[in-house]
Amino acid sequence: MSKPMQKLSIGVDVGGSSIKCALVDTASGQRLERHSVPTPAQGSIEDMLESIASAVDKLPAALPVGLAFPSVIVRGTVRTAAHLNKGWIGRPLGELASRRLGRAVTAINDADAAGLGEQRYGAARDVRGTVLLLTLGTGIGSALFINGQLVPNTELGHLRVGDREAEERAAPRIKVERDLSWDAWTDELNLVLREMHALLWPDLVILCGGITEEPENFFSKLRCEAELRIGTLRAEAGIAGAALATTLGDT
Repeated sequence: MSKPMQKLSIGVDVGGSSIKCALVDTASGQRLERHSVPTPAQGSIEDMLESIASAVDKLPAALPVGLAFPSVIVRGTVRTAAHLNKGWIGRPLGELASRRLGRAVTAINDADAAGLGEQRYGAARDVRGTVLLLTLGTGIGSALFINGQLVPNTELGHLRVGDREAEERAAPRIKVERDLSWDAWTDELNLVLREMHALLWPDLVILCGGITEEPENFFSKLRCEAELRIGTLRAEAGIAGAALATTLGDT
């Protein structure tokens, strides 16, 4: 059987501390040439677009760009800005980025992009039922799939767990800010998993993000009634899924 022909797109993942991008073969999910620049999270819209451009401009011209952004994205427009300059709210990210980059741009929520990456190429591939993916980073992002279909913009990191939002309990940023031990942080993440399970009853929960590069420090201590998996693509799921989104149309 012949291998599928390579189809290249650019995936960009705007995180709390860095903007990562790569050339991606959307047929296989393979990430090729990679670049990264700091994220001007509270900078102006122009600062953010300039930073994205400084990374993307190193990659081949004319290829489409999938842009994973830490916001609710509705038809290319930013609707929330929990960890960004509030001036982004209501702005047409897809249109602005396309104009600045001189390329076709598909804008998508960053956790939804990670979910698409894991669903097509990684830990959720061929899984039916309800799948919940959580990205653990500056905040907690979420992607929800039902029988392979994405339910976009779920934003479950803002779910109240006791007296705080989920991400104010268990985002890796909180581990650092509160100087939590691995055990203390895992206890907080278990509270979040229990609350989300009670709400959604997923068949599978997948964890992604930079902290999942160190599963030996916490994974065996997690408790959830659903099956738990570390994402196959981990911190690069968003890049792969953003590139894939260029083949699926604007979110």
